[in-house]
Amino acid sequence: MRSVNYPDRYWQVNGDYVKLNPAGSAAARSASTFKLVKGLADSSCYSFATADGDYLRHRNFILRSERNDGSYLFKQDATFCPRASSYSGAVMLESVNYPGRYLRHQNFQLKLDQYQNSSLYRSDSAFRLVDGLS
Repeated sequence: MRSVNYPDRYWQVNGDYVKLNPAGSAAARSASTFKLVKGLADSSCYSFATADGDYLRHRNFILRSERNDGSYLFKQDATFCPRASSYSGAVMLESVNYPGRYLRHQNFQLKLDQYQNSSLYRSDSAFRLVDGLS
């Protein structure tokens, strides 16, 4: 997933958290590559799996990489529905269990944030699905 307003930065697992970072090294490219799968809680939406079998999920509104514990809450937290973006070829990703909250980056940290009708919010929450980097 590539940022619209920072096109040289991609979602990247950094520790347990997902940040928006450049993907210059082989290790960074690997940490920035996810498998797009049917949403765990809603098959018309998306979930993102890592190479080691973890999933991206929000907890306390912060996006992180965690092992699927099979719980209803985990499936909800790991499911995001694509929505139209004001940027061509980009999507906004709305949380299944917190409608009206979208993934966005703020200080390069990925988090869920309530929709705001501002150009900064719209650009911070617009991402392009790109081919894997690894």
